[in-house]
Amino acid sequence: MLKKRIIPILLLKGNAVVKTVNFEDPRMVGDAITNVKVFSTRKADEMVIVDIEATKRGSINFALLKRLSAQCVMPLTLGGGIKTLSDADQLFKVGADKVVINSEFYLNPDLLTQISQKYGQQAVVFSLDIVKQGEDYIAVSCGKSIKHEGCVVEIAKKAVEYGAGEIIVNSVDCDGKMQGYDTELCDRITKHIHVPVILAGGCGSKEDCVSAIEHHASAIAAGSIFYWVGESILTIKEYMHKQGIEVRLL
Repeated sequence: MLKKRIIPILLLKGNAVVKTVNFEDPRMVGDAITNVKVFSTRKADEMVIVDIEATKRGSINFALLKRLSAQCVMPLTLGGGIKTLSDADQLFKVGADKVVINSEFYLNPDLLTQISQKYGQQAVVFSLDIVKQGEDYIAVSCGKSIKHEGCVVEIAKKAVEYGAGEIIVNSVDCDGKMQGYDTELCDRITKHIHVPVILAGGCGSKEDCVSAIEHHASAIAAGSIFYWVGESILTIKEYMHKQGIEVRLL
């Protein structure tokens, strides 16, 4: 049985790590390099670093990402502002094991195919950011400023078809609130795709992590629980292990 993963997500704003609530009002957590060093010593299975200003800025800070990747001792996913295969090439050169694509997928889904053909499907992650609208869900991008028509399940299936080897399912409504993941959303997506799903948005307790796995997530991603609650990756893993969930403890 594949072990379930715990993945800290670090949101970059300049040289700092920030945390949002509903993708808004970024609150500074601390220096980016310091945060990467801390998580590198705490048994995280992977790390995701996303520059939340890169798309708006129109450029990727490769120099900073290279410094951050040098401090990361686990598989690393980098994202923010990726528009071309050349952008992805540069991110792999500075230390990425995977790249995560969000807004560009809706403009140019072939980019996922180009990257997956060159580096393998396992190296391509699609971030599916979702807001709830009535009883349904809609996909958003560029923070949450752009809304996309179409069923979120079909969008996820299309991303896999074009080359995504993994999908981060991120609930904008739950982001930063620490009131639990949207497990209904996780169930809805995982029923229809065969690649791993990383569930993000809302983690506030060890129980939330277990619930995400029970609802078919392959991994959980989090930020606030580590910054504001005081739980560590190790305490969460120990709790999950006691609940019968296979995790990497050493």
